[in-house]
Order: sequence, then structure tokens, then C-alpha cells
Amino acid sequence: MIMNYEKLVKLLNDLAQEFLVMESSELDIPTAGKFLNQLEEILAQARALKVDPIKGCVSTLSSILERIIMDTIQDKAAAISMLEDGIYLMQSIADSHKKTGTYDGSIQEFMDKVISLVGPVQNAVTEAASPQEDARARTDAQDPATRDEEKIEIQDEALTRDFITEGLEYIEEIEINILNLENDPENKDYINAIFRPFHSIKGVASFLNLEKIRSLSHDLESLLDRARNGEISVTSSLIDVVLDGADALKTMIRQLRDVLEGKASTTTDLDIPALIARVKKIEEGFDVDAGAKKIGEILVDDGVISEEKLNQVLSEKEAGMSSKKLGEALIGEKIVKPKQVSQALRKQVDRVADMATIRVDTVKLDDLIDMVGELVITQSMISQGMKNQQNVDKRLTRDISQFFRITSALQRISTSLRMIPIRQTFQRMSRLVRDLAKNAGKQVSVELVGEDTEVDRNMIDEIYNPLVHMIRNSVDHGLEMPEERIKAGKPERGLITLKAYHRGGNIVIEIADDGRGLDRRKILDKAFRVGLAHSDEGLSDQEIYKMIFMPGLSTAGKVTDVSGRGVGMDVVKRAVEKLRGKIEIESAVGEGTRFITRFPLTLAIIDGMIVKSGPEHYILPTISILQALRPPRGAYNSVVGKGETINAMGRLMPLIRLYDMFGLEPEFKDPWEAIVVVVDSERGARCLMVDKIIGKAEVVVKSLGEGLKNIKGLAGGAILGDGRVGLIVDTEGLFELAEQR
Repeated sequence: MIMNYEKLVKLLNDLAQEFLVMESSELDIPTAGKFLNQLEEILAQARALKVDPIKGCVSTLSSILERIIMDTIQDKAAAISMLEDGIYLMQSIADSHKKTGTYDGSIQEFMDKVISLVGPVQNAVTEAASPQEDARARTDAQDPATRDEEKIEIQDEALTRDFITEGLEYIEEIEINILNLENDPENKDYINAIFRPFHSIKGVASFLNLEKIRSLSHDLESLLDRARNGEISVTSSLIDVVLDGADALKTMIRQLRDVLEGKASTTTDLDIPALIARVKKIEEGFDVDAGAKKIGEILVDDGVISEEKLNQVLSEKEAGMSSKKLGEALIGEKIVKPKQVSQALRKQVDRVADMATIRVDTVKLDDLIDMVGELVITQSMISQGMKNQQNVDKRLTRDISQFFRITSALQRISTSLRMIPIRQTFQRMSRLVRDLAKNAGKQVSVELVGEDTEVDRNMIDEIYNPLVHMIRNSVDHGLEMPEERIKAGKPERGLITLKAYHRGGNIVIEIADDGRGLDRRKILDKAFRVGLAHSDEGLSDQEIYKMIFMPGLSTAGKVTDVSGRGVGMDVVKRAVEKLRGKIEIESAVGEGTRFITRFPLTLAIIDGMIVKSGPEHYILPTISILQALRPPRGAYNSVVGKGETINAMGRLMPLIRLYDMFGLEPEFKDPWEAIVVVVDSERGARCLMVDKIIGKAEVVVKSLGEGLKNIKGLAGGAILGDGRVGLIVDTEGLFELAEQR
């Protein structure tokens, strides 16, 4: 039971977290619908645990969300405040039940506040009924004999008639495409063509309070979404259950039509819970047909029918005398009752073995990855030690080589455990674009590419904020108004593309728009006015574009609630640098702008070049390195009072001596005797002088501790193969420090 309480608490915490990060403007119809689905999960858990106050709260909050969807609440801000209070109240109730098994408080005060805002809440009293009443209600819901007596109530006759007509057309569309999918299981277009009608049926059914239709449509939609995302395969079992679900929906919609015509008022001959149980099993990855007994065999085993009678019905089916499924045929001939077939179906599903999965605490997972990192360090030490040994035993060498292979495989596997698709982050961006476009009076489409690209779980939240800022700038500044786009010969609807892919041990995320592009002249003029630049001599387009990342520089014509204050892109740059990433800009006037961000795949391991300066070893992130060279004497220039430069890659670059920055005694003081590493930065390329290059390595990043974590120019430390501690250089911080001297 403790586990169940933990699940309830987790559901509530997840809801609270999503609600807290949501801005009030984001509570639109899709978001309200998402919260309604989450409340359904909470309600199911509360029912199982008999936590009656939470059931009452769920009904109350659902009523608020339904009124938001129907736009019948005048004071939306007060409604959002009520939702927040209700979520906190449910958390308190769940915590109390988990500790004591009861809740001493009352939800009446909260419900009175809600009633004063939205009026009477119909189902709240029912949901807060006594445990005895609730148990009886659950029994009735599970018993087909009771379930068949359920009344169908018409909320809006005109809308219901439209729903019946459209719903039956949707079912026909589903039946056509599910058969196409069966012939071509890998075709995602067919899955989408089936998914959309279920989604439409669910939406209208929810509005009309047709709970059975909404629930079944929702579960089938979720199943197809998992198939669409490649999480489960399109099997014959999936095809069968979708077809059976479509048949059930068709029956319920026809029964709804009968009610309108005065022919009937109840739903009959449907076992929706059994059908949903099949859907859930397939959604979890089970093939309910594999290894399971057939319905006829279960009915014979249970003594419901004789084997002779079963064979007779099967013979009729094989002879083409009946096209019905076995269960339908047996019910039609009144050999068995619907309830008996339903029970057999449940037994069939339940006999499928549960999948062996476990949940692991993220803290334990992080500890595992840290220990693997220590193992990699030990491997490097052993490797370094072997290089220094002569006449090493061949058997020992072979065994150590095997150990290295196992360690490398373990590192790859452990790192992959923490990788998750970027899909959810991209989908949040898609919704953000729609909201921003609506507020700005623009028409914008979103194209998502590479949603399955995996990113370290610890980086997902860190990536989110800079992406939000870039999206806001693309919608607000980048894309033109519809009439402006038409005049420019562009489609009325703008396009924003989000793209993610892996390249060279990094994850690359691109945000592109087909808007007006960056105006080089406009950026320079603004930079001159605010004193961020004094001349454009020798500046490339890339260097000018990067000026938008400087604090206080904005080219916006006016300040809006979205952007224009000159702080957003500065925040982006700092956030990207914090993640050891880089950002580039490509733009063309009248064609659009592309922001290209590169991040390491994980924050735990860094791909770096090990260099030596004086007695110390340092690690330079390879993502920042453009070139390494020993410059000729003639490439060195010194200007008194101005600094030193190196002519590298066809242009003059400032020279920074690493030993000078950290107060070391170097091996070489002349650049033509030392090594110069050309490092890219937001301030432009710089030349970093070191004594020698030791080599390239993947190192595990270690914190320098509380006392040393804020040293400018250093991002952390790592244990090298020879046991030394190497300091990881923060190039941006180092160059900033150099400019201050």
C-alpha cells in the first residue's frame, strides 16, 4: 500500500511542478485538457486507496478546467489561483494519508470558494461519498450486468447530432486506414491518419460529457501515439484491438443516435473495461495473442460450454456460415452470456506474463555513473603505467586489454541510461510558438526535426531556457507580420524549424526562421550608439551578428512583454557557455536567421586536449579549439601598451600566455618556441600559448569544491591517467580575465 501512496504523491508532485512553471497565458484548451488527463490518473489512484477528500478535490478542479475550456469563467486569474490552492490541498491530504491513514481536515471551505467562483460543482459530492458507497459504485462499474443499465444523457442535442454524423464518418476513416496499416506497419502516415479521428472523437465526447466514448478514445489515442513514436511495434494484436475499439465506438455512437430518436436510453452488450485492459497491455509492450489461451479454450476450461459445442460453432465459422468473431457468435446463439465472454477475455489478458522492469532512483543512477567515471580514471592510470613498463607479461597485457574493453562498454551503457529524447522539450517549444504567434497577431508553423535525438537528462532543463529566449526572438523579431510577408512575396504563414542531431560527440540544436533576417547595418548603428563598438573595420558578418549577445544591445523597434530590452540574448550566451556549449548565427536579409547551438552530450565527461604550462597540466575543451601550431618568428607582433598578437589562420589574433594568467614559471617564453592553440570564443578567436600538447582524452569532470568553484577561467578539474589533477579551462572566463588586465 505504501507504494500506491508513493505513486499518488508522485502524480500530485508532477502536476504541481507543471502547474508552477506554467505561465497564466499558457493555460489554453490543450493545456487544460492535459491537466484533466492528469487529474483522471490521480482520481483512479485516490479511488484505489479510498482517499475520499482527494476525489472531491479532483471533481472540483475538473469542473474549473472544464469551464476554462468552455470559456465560461470571467475571472480566469481567480480560477488559476483556485487550481493552485486545490493542488496544494491534495498534496497535504495525500501526505497525511501516507503518514496516518486519514485526513483530519475538511475540504468544504475550499469547495465553498470554488462554488462562489464557478457555481455548484455537480460531481464533487458524489466523488466525496462514503467508502461503502464508493465501493458499491466500483462494483457496479465492473459488473457488466450493472454497467448495461447506465443511462445516456444528452447535453446539447444539436451538437450531439453533429457529433454522431462526424463520429461515424471518423470510424469509417479509421477502418480504412487500419487495414492499410496492417499491410504496411512501418508507415507512420497511416498511424497519423488513424490517430487524428480518435483525437477528434475524444475532444467532442469530453465536451459533451460522454465519458465512455471519451475514455476509450483517449486510451486508443495513447496506444497509437506510442506506436507513432516507435515505443511499441505495430502487431496483429494492436491492429485487432484498434479495430475492436473502433467497433465499440461505432456501437456507442449508434446507441447515442437511438437515444435521440427515442428508441433506447441505455448502453448494452459492451465490455469497455475488458477492451481497455487489452489496450493497456499492448501499450505496455505485450502481444496479448502470443502465448495466451484462446477464448474458446478458456470457456471450455471454465465449464461454461462443452468442447463439442465449441467445435460446432468453430466449424460453422470455417465453413463461412458465420463471419462473426467466436465470442459474438456464442452470444448471438445464446450459448453464453456477454458477462462470461468478458470474464474469459480478462483471463486471456491476465495470463500474459508481466514485463520485468524496475524503477531506479535518479540519485542511485547518478552515483552509478560517477563510479563508472572513477573506473575510467583507474583504467587511464593502468594504461599510463603499462606504457612506462618494460617486458610486461603477455597474459597480463591480454587480460588488461579485456578489462579496458569491458570498461569502455560499461561507460557507454551507463551513460546511455541517463539519455532521454529531446521530444518533450521540442513539443513544449511548439506550444510556446503557437501562444506567442497568437499574442503577436502572426501566423506561424513549427517544423520539428530530430525529436528522437537523445540528450543527458541533467541537461534537458538547462537547455530549455536558452531555447525559449531564442524562440521568442524568432517569433517577435525574426518573423514579419502577415501583410509584410505577402508584400515581400513570402507565404502568409511564417515557419520556425527546430532541429536536433548528434555530431562529433556533441548535440547540435538549430532554431531557424524564414523571417526578415539580421540587418548588419542596424546592429552596428545600435552598437555605436551604446558604445559597444567604435568601428566596423575588419569585422566579419559573424562577428557583427554576435554583437546581439552583448548586454544592452537590442535592435527591436519597441519593447514588448516578450522581448526588446536587450537582455534576452545575453542570457542565452551565458547559459550556453555555462553548459560548455557554443552558439553560432547564420543570417541573410529577407531570408531568415538560424541559431546553431552545440552542447556536449553529457556534463559528466568532457572531450579535451591536455596541455602543459610550466609544471601544471590543463584541459582545453576540444569544442573550442580551431588549430594548434608552432608559429614562425615573423608571425609574432608586439605593440607597446596594446598587447601581443599572432598572425594565424590568415589574420591577427590577440596572444594570451596561459602561464601568465595563473602565475606559473613556463618552460618557454618565446611564442615561436612554444605551442599556440587557436581557441574560438564569443569575443572572437584568441591564441593561447602553452609549453606543449600532451594529448587528447575524455576526462570525467570533477568539482573543485565550494571554496574554488567561482575562480574565473576554470570550469572544474579531472584526474589524469598518470594520477595528476588537470584543471579544466573555461576559455570564455579566461579571455574575459585577460581583457581586464
